[in-house]
Amino acid sequence: MKKRFLSLGLRKKIQFLFLCTMIVCILFCSGIFYLILENQMQQSIADKEISNRTAISNNLDSTMKSINSISRLTMLRSTVRTFLLAESNSTPRTRNALQEIHDILNTFNLSCNVVILRMDGQYLNTGPGITYVNTGKIFETEWLNEVMAQKGNYVIKAGTRGAFRSNIGEMVSFVRVINDINTQKPIGILAINLPSRFFEQAYEGLSGETSHFALYDTSGRLICKDNESTFSSLNPENLLQNTREETDKLFYKSIFTCDTLGDSHFILASRLEVRILDGLPAKLLVALIIGAFILLAFMWLINTYIAKNVIYPIQRLVDSMAEVQNGWLHRVSMNVNDDEIGLLKNSYNAMLIEINQLIEELLQKEKTLRMAELDALQEQMKPHFLYNTLDMIRYMALENRTDEVYNMLETLGNFYRRFLSKGSTDLSLGEEIEIVKSYLTLQRTRFEDIFTDEYEIEEGLSSIRVPRLILQPLVENSIYHGIRPKGEHGVIRVTVKRQEDFLFLSIYDNGIGMSAHQRELLFSGKDSRSFGFQGTIERIRYYYKTEDVFEIHSTEGEYCEIILKLPLSNGC
Repeated sequence: MKKRFLSLGLRKKIQFLFLCTMIVCILFCSGIFYLILENQMQQSIADKEISNRTAISNNLDSTMKSINSISRLTMLRSTVRTFLLAESNSTPRTRNALQEIHDILNTFNLSCNVVILRMDGQYLNTGPGITYVNTGKIFETEWLNEVMAQKGNYVIKAGTRGAFRSNIGEMVSFVRVINDINTQKPIGILAINLPSRFFEQAYEGLSGETSHFALYDTSGRLICKDNESTFSSLNPENLLQNTREETDKLFYKSIFTCDTLGDSHFILASRLEVRILDGLPAKLLVALIIGAFILLAFMWLINTYIAKNVIYPIQRLVDSMAEVQNGWLHRVSMNVNDDEIGLLKNSYNAMLIEINQLIEELLQKEKTLRMAELDALQEQMKPHFLYNTLDMIRYMALENRTDEVYNMLETLGNFYRRFLSKGSTDLSLGEEIEIVKSYLTLQRTRFEDIFTDEYEIEEGLSSIRVPRLILQPLVENSIYHGIRPKGEHGVIRVTVKRQEDFLFLSIYDNGIGMSAHQRELLFSGKDSRSFGFQGTIERIRYYYKTEDVFEIHSTEGEYCEIILKLPLSNGC
């Protein structure tokens, strides 16, 4: 490991040491940060547990106060006591008792059903929905003894389908014995029934993704719950024992509790989950983040200073020396101090200046020669087409074909407007295609529609810059050396598409094609008839600084296709 480290370059050594230092600092700060958040998480879940239990207990206490008030007011009504103490029941007596109970219920915001049972099994009930009373179940010895044993206190029974059934859903019954005021002997039973879903209001607003609750009566029977899977494994034996389970994981803590809510008649089961960032004060979080950024920024400044003043200058010199071996003689331009690195840079640049001056002189001579050749080629191409076209227009004018003369002159004007391109060496692909279209329109008119021109242009490529006038000479060859010699109607197809980092321009004609020998002459530049083709290929090579710019596919007597392969620079 040590030997491998020593074999690294200076830049990689410094970067490796700096990276190790940064990792150690980040781990240290992360550890401190985690300890702070862990402590905060413990406090957060404790506070959350207390606040939830308090809120649910207060909500249930409010419900119990309403039930107690309804119970007390009901038992004090004379009509109710008359109903219970009468030796026989009568319809007016029952109606009066029901009316007073109904009036009591209207004064409370509590949707409940009230059932009054005489000891002989007769009863009356009122409230929302339809309640079915099974007196046989209620006066069973076990059921009745449980109520009597409370001596006026409530027995809470959840899911009492055997005694009370309602068409509005599962019921929770608060049952107590009614004693005679004078003799304190039981004279009846009072049952206040509430829908089970009513008790979901106790944890409304508290239940969520990380907090789940369930309520049970003191016998372990379920009243309501907000999540099926969380409490599905609980059984009455677990519920009757106070249970508390904690689960600690990295960045996560969960607490499951199951115990009686104070002095109430309910058992609350809850599962609370807290993630490490829950409950973190915003100011503390912002301070920790700012501190981490300051530390990283400070270390980054140190790294930047070392890279700028030591690593970068040395690397630039090394890279430049490596480029010299490949023929690139670029001077190193950078601001350095007047130290050993600065002296080395100045000496190196002085040497490159002398070498570049010699190379520049040679390149300028070569460039001047090449540009002269290209200018001569383009000047030769301009009058060649113009003379032929004007000659055709002259004959059309003599024949008084004024509309066609106008169209030809307008097309010719558009062609040369784009052709000249204000003297620039390149133009957009869209303009180059328009030049070809104008040219073929003129030639199709001149040769009396001996060919059809077709275009397959891939979208999104029209703005790409290409050398000026690279397609016109090729389509001209298709007419004069392909379609016309064949002596029948032909097709000229122009195709433009992009593949990876190249633009492919294809000129296809179904003329006489060319033999393998002719193709070899074109590739070698020895075909005397191909001056326009060779000049076009040379201009493309000069423009793109590459030799591999075209392909020829042909079958003699059938077709010829010339494909230009143009590099796309800068991901265009």
